[in-house]
Amino acid sequence: MRVFGVDVSLGRGLDVVLLEDMVVKETWNRMGPRALTELLWTHRPHAVAIDAPPKAGLGLLRDDAERARLPVPPPAGKHLARRVAEYELSRRGIGSHQTHYEEAKLFSWMTAGFEVFAAARGAGYAVYLGPGRARRMALEVFPYASYVALSGCLSPGRRWRAAWRRAVLAEAGVAGLPEIAGIDLLDAACAAFTGARFLDGEGSFVGDPREGVIVLPVHRLEDHYRRCAPPDTPLHPVGRVDTPRLCECGCGRPVRRRFLPGHDARLRSRLLNEARAGVTARKELARLGWRRALDSLDAEEE
Repeated sequence: MRVFGVDVSLGRGLDVVLLEDMVVKETWNRMGPRALTELLWTHRPHAVAIDAPPKAGLGLLRDDAERARLPVPPPAGKHLARRVAEYELSRRGIGSHQTHYEEAKLFSWMTAGFEVFAAARGAGYAVYLGPGRARRMALEVFPYASYVALSGCLSPGRRWRAAWRRAVLAEAGVAGLPEIAGIDLLDAACAAFTGARFLDGEGSFVGDPREGVIVLPVHRLEDHYRRCAPPDTPLHPVGRVDTPRLCECGCGRPVRRRFLPGHDARLRSRLLNEARAGVTARKELARLGWRRALDSLDAEEE
């Protein structure tokens, strides 16, 4: 699978990564939106993941009825200018900029991001806004949220910004990053990885389709995150000492989350094959929460 990841900067231009089967195949920097359109026409990736919002917010959280619809409604008078996606990250401790509903109050890099989504649309990649097909579409990602979701904890601090990012990507299985890669290129690689995971059915999103959703490389976020230890020690939240957690596929290797990258897909494939022959594997699929796999199996039998 080929996915483009794009880090947006108004002053430095775009950093772009082509990720194919978890390997960084090619990188570009200081690009403009028009050059990105040409790259997309040339390479035709399965998706392009962009570190920026696609448009201004709608101010949904100003409406009490909209706030009440959320699983955890925000406190009265708070988060009024955030999109729902940004609030869902913020309430878990994952800080993000707010995409204001008034264009005059948007950061300049956000409006630059609008141009990047327009460039992707010019190559046939419409904005992904929620449930449904995500292939050949432009996905909004927030690499910092992806790093937190993958590592299970918040950044250990500015001193370790680059080292922590690189360590999280390496542990996730991303290979081929240049040794001299800076934060912008690392974030572009993380964007591509997030998009690839989502297309593989191993991701999720937060937000309201009416104003935009942020795609994530995990099935669900934790309710709260604590700060990571520095990357010269094992990645884990500071102050937490756990007994080793093992991959649920049965390989016996230690993990921070439920599975090593790719092991969940391997286990699901095996269970689907077994489920076609009996009910035991069906129960295991249900226990692991893989309802989509069960639904596809039921559709085969209809």
